[in-house]
Amino acid sequence: MMLVLTKSRGEEGPMSYVLDSVDRQIIRILQRDGRTPNVEIARQIGRSEATVRKRLERLVSAQMIRITAVPDAARVGFSTIALMTLSVDLARAGEIADQIASLPEVRTIHLTSGGSELLVEAWFTSSEELLRFMTKQVGGIPGIRGTATSHVLKTIKDGNGWVLPCASPPLHSSGG
Repeated sequence: MMLVLTKSRGEEGPMSYVLDSVDRQIIRILQRDGRTPNVEIARQIGRSEATVRKRLERLVSAQMIRITAVPDAARVGFSTIALMTLSVDLARAGEIADQIASLPEVRTIHLTSGGSELLVEAWFTSSEELLRFMTKQVGGIPGIRGTATSHVLKTIKDGNGWVLPCASPPLHSSGG
């Protein structure tokens, strides 16, 4: 199992609290193995099991983390991973994003700036399924002006391999 960070300063709603070095240590351990027992985490960071348990409860209830299983695409039968950019009518971007997000093949979707408005990652059992998805499902959604699809040949590092840095990110830039 992997630990997934779910909330940041830039997202809607305030953070309930700011992570300190103990929280970061706990998160980093769980990112390596989400099944690490609280007792083992406590031993590694030099704190009590009760401290670890309370901090984990607080991190989860504040929606700063969640613990979930993350499948390996190829090992569970999804040999085709695609990254798609979608150019959409801006007035309908949220509605279109919600429609795309509801499709079971879609793993992630992001509103973006730049040449297109949406970035989608989706998993498929075959190239034929990708083609069906693009032509029948995505192609049928009003408001999509264009798409560009990249077939992932090899994943070097995915988001599940990212580990929370030890230090807190700066809250404000110095402005030069």
